[in-house]
Amino acid sequence: MSELLVVKRDCSEQAFDESKIYNAIMKAMKNGSGIIKPKIAESIAKEIHEECKNKESVDISDIELMVFDKLITKKQRLTARAYEGYRSTREFQRENNNTTDDDVIDLVNGNNDYLMHENANKNPVLNTTVRDYMAGIVSTDAVRRYLLPPEIVQAHDEGIIHFHDADYFMQKEHNCDLINLEDMLQNGTVISETLIEKPHSLSTACTVTTQIIAQVASSQYGGQSISLAHLAPFVDVSRKKIRDEVEHELCDIADTLLEGEELNNVINKITKERLTSEIEKGIQTIQYQLVTLMTTNGQAPFITIFMYLNEAKNEQEKADLALLIEEMLRQRMIGVKNEDGVYIAPAFPKLIYVLEEDNITEESKYWYLTKLAAECTSKRLVPDYISEKVMLELKGDVFTCMGCVDGKELVTYKIKDKLYVESFERMWRRLSDSFEIKHQFTDDNPNLYMDLSDIAIYDTEKGFVDANRIIRNVSDEWLDVDFSNGRRLLCTTDHPLTLRDGREVHASELKFGDKILINSNQYSEETTMFNIDKAWLLGFMLCDGCYQNNHIFASIAATGEDEIEHKFHDTFTKYFGLKTKTVLQERGKKGTYKDLYAIADDNGGLQYTINYFTSKFGGINKVNRQIPNEIFSWNYEAKLAFLAGMIDADGYINSHQNEKDYSTIQIGSTNKELALGQMALAQSLGMPARIYHNHYTKKNPELIRYRVEFYPNDELINHIVCKKKCDNYIESSVSGYTIESEIIKIIPVHKKMYSYDVTTSSAHFEVSGIYSHNCRSFLTVDRFSDKVGNISNAKNFDKTKHKYYGRFNQGVVTISLPDIALSSDGDINKFWEIFDERTELCHKALKYRHNRLLGTSSDVAPILWQYGALARLKKHEKISRLLYDGYSTISLGYAGLYECVKFMTGHSHSDEGVGEEFGLKVMQALNDKCNQWKEEENIDYSLYGTPLESTTYKFAKSLKNRFGKDVFVKIDGKDRNYITNSYHIPVFEPITAFEKLRIESKFQKLSPGGAISYIEIPSMTHNIPAILEVIKFIYNNIMYAEINTKNCYCEKCGFDGDIPLVEDEDGILKWKCPNCGNTDNTTMDIAFRVCGYIGTAKNGGNQGRYGDIHDRVYHLDDTEYEE
Repeated sequence: MSELLVVKRDCSEQAFDESKIYNAIMKAMKNGSGIIKPKIAESIAKEIHEECKNKESVDISDIELMVFDKLITKKQRLTARAYEGYRSTREFQRENNNTTDDDVIDLVNGNNDYLMHENANKNPVLNTTVRDYMAGIVSTDAVRRYLLPPEIVQAHDEGIIHFHDADYFMQKEHNCDLINLEDMLQNGTVISETLIEKPHSLSTACTVTTQIIAQVASSQYGGQSISLAHLAPFVDVSRKKIRDEVEHELCDIADTLLEGEELNNVINKITKERLTSEIEKGIQTIQYQLVTLMTTNGQAPFITIFMYLNEAKNEQEKADLALLIEEMLRQRMIGVKNEDGVYIAPAFPKLIYVLEEDNITEESKYWYLTKLAAECTSKRLVPDYISEKVMLELKGDVFTCMGCVDGKELVTYKIKDKLYVESFERMWRRLSDSFEIKHQFTDDNPNLYMDLSDIAIYDTEKGFVDANRIIRNVSDEWLDVDFSNGRRLLCTTDHPLTLRDGREVHASELKFGDKILINSNQYSEETTMFNIDKAWLLGFMLCDGCYQNNHIFASIAATGEDEIEHKFHDTFTKYFGLKTKTVLQERGKKGTYKDLYAIADDNGGLQYTINYFTSKFGGINKVNRQIPNEIFSWNYEAKLAFLAGMIDADGYINSHQNEKDYSTIQIGSTNKELALGQMALAQSLGMPARIYHNHYTKKNPELIRYRVEFYPNDELINHIVCKKKCDNYIESSVSGYTIESEIIKIIPVHKKMYSYDVTTSSAHFEVSGIYSHNCRSFLTVDRFSDKVGNISNAKNFDKTKHKYYGRFNQGVVTISLPDIALSSDGDINKFWEIFDERTELCHKALKYRHNRLLGTSSDVAPILWQYGALARLKKHEKISRLLYDGYSTISLGYAGLYECVKFMTGHSHSDEGVGEEFGLKVMQALNDKCNQWKEEENIDYSLYGTPLESTTYKFAKSLKNRFGKDVFVKIDGKDRNYITNSYHIPVFEPITAFEKLRIESKFQKLSPGGAISYIEIPSMTHNIPAILEVIKFIYNNIMYAEINTKNCYCEKCGFDGDIPLVEDEDGILKWKCPNCGNTDNTTMDIAFRVCGYIGTAKNGGNQGRYGDIHDRVYHLDDTEYEE
């Protein structure tokens, strides 16, 4: 029988291959339905082969129809639909037909429903907008056919993922950025081939700023941010210029009778008045220019203005920045006039106000600005709020960073391969001899750090990892965390710890029963051979020796410790050349002791030995001593002997005959570092140890006595000299080994002292045997400054500081989390399988974004790449190097965490139970993916809480198409046309403002690439104190949040109040004036929060987002409750 041939579309023939059918079905399962059943794919391939084997040839289209029919027959409808979609996409790409005509005609005729409601800040009937959309339709068509593979196009179409801004993908444009306005204003720029030099006044600087913003907005498709701090220096430029003018004017007045102080007061008064006027005009220029400018993409610039007092470089600049912030808030509160002359809330610029120590309490210097911000929020929905305090904890380099653990806690590290096991504070002192100590932010800041090189610190899971920085802060809020295995950790309240289930929490969020990863082993080496007898003597002297004031002695019991006495005399004379003697000492109630003395000789041997012990043990007094670092590199027997010497000095063996016939060794000390060192040494010898804390005496309740306890082995017992102690030893197989420990007690400690932290390449390190996350200090700073330097050629680059302005985002691809959950049908194992497949599909799509920008010439957008906004590259130079090493980011977006968690667990992720636990696990898994890709490719992937607008509607419709019209009813009983943004608690869930922000803060920490939380409030213009309480709560609890209200005006009747969304007879949501019944959105001025930014009713909105807005509940009301 001849070989079965397959006739392809180009009429060529190819041998029939079952594997190709199998692979096509598996691809449809993986990238489409998410239901993976390899046996079905295999059986279909075999069945088709069996049915066709007697034919000479079979057409490829016939095979595809057979695959589809068999999938339907085998009840694999979702896979069949996915296969059909994949086949259609491939056919569409092959045929290369122009399919854009209908879309363009519908757009021009106003019949394209998607584009008519796609963006709440674009007027879809304007020629400029229509032209941009038209170009987008043509571009998207080409992208789908030429630039993206079919599996990504299909997944995008089916709502499994969303490939954002595909209409701009054909051009080599990026998403959003932070404009380096400081460089452009201070060092000049070029706009439309015209050189713009440094401005000589604030008003000119403001005008140039708006021109820069307009140029940038037309060169990219995402938002941009500038800092008001970059305009602050020009306030003083104008002040000096105005003062010179006033002085000349007064000097020209011949009959002036003013002189001295009186003249100076007049000059100051006039200067202040004119400067105030210039500030007002400058801010007004920015406000009105940004509202009225129209960019090439058919809308006003999507611009954010950052207002951060601590960004100023000195106190004068800070005061001037405060003047700008005040005027910005005052003018925004007034609003802009609409065509009827009524003041309304503009959508842009978006304002962000940073909360910090100088503006968060009634007593703080700039509290008046925060009160003004609260008033502005109540009336115009802005500003949004960033907490400097929380951002320092999470991001690290807003400026100063937060602390970590007590200086006595133990770390294991290497300096050029030499091993050290010692306290954090000793590590700090040791490294300060080799590295420069720097102040965080200002020279008078007590918090310090050192940038490190060639230093590696031990990570429990990864071994030695690079330590990039060590930090020392002054901290006064601590927690003493007590673990079930006897471990304790003294850390700051903001210290992050990784729980056993993978979640990361601050110490302040720990609960009883939480499990922490611990290490029952201790890293050590055996690179140095050391004498066993001398090792025993050193261990004994460390714990029981006294060496000062020309005396060396150790005390033992008068009876029962003769073996120790003999061992001391023999070894001391042998290794230090000094004669010894025993002296009985009566100590009253304490009894009689033997003091073992070394006798001075005539050769200075006694002083030499004192110096030796002082250097070896790190101090004279017992409270300052440590186990020498070198011991952790000794041979095994020497380590045992040293530990035995300590036990003979200060330890005993406790037998447990009435329990399970075992014994434990216990060593006491009032020196925390020494106790931790003893624990570490025991564990390096394979004997897991506990540490117990006890109050020393009732007279000294603050003094702690530490007791190290572990199960000994036979080898250690052989090195212990005291027979009386050894007689209590009971041989057993008990080990005490464990990998986790539960939290059993948390004690707040209020004490001002130093805390220490390191930043590491793995974001973790081991501290006192506990697996610890570093405090993220400086972790989101650029990775390039230290590594590759000033790669953007910025003229304001400072190698001593980290760079933020001039950086950008390459683009976003968003994953639909509810689709993963529903595709898994609630099976947790299948969920994680599909999760891996879908995230890798997103990864592939993100690589297409990255590769599209590779090789881009700086000539495509000179304002960005050549004239300072992002870089100062040469003409024709490629931007490729700016895509690596952390200069730019690329974002894995996510949406619908609530629906995902609700379907999988039956709980909201706000339950602080199983729902929250699963939600945090999903978030951590997404972060792990980003970190994995980043490490493998040197591209900064980051997790991003996508601010869905039209995509929320698309994802919801896709879920209904794929899983049934009642899919949301199945999830939580509430039908709707939207999915919940990012990690947010659903808009319809009743919850207080403070609880919502507190719970969401846990998830926001795991969204480092972008995230914002919000609360919804009614009109509270007459209750500003309530808003201020929320603002204070934001400062202490969450990094980034906004307070939502609405600003409404009906042009038909002049109604100024809340205009709601209501359903018409067809179930369509529309704005309806409660006064006159007007439903024409083009005759209403309604500013409302879309999803992080403000939209306006005049430009419409999609039914999905309108449904979200309609369902929002108030999280704070204006009701007074009486007890």
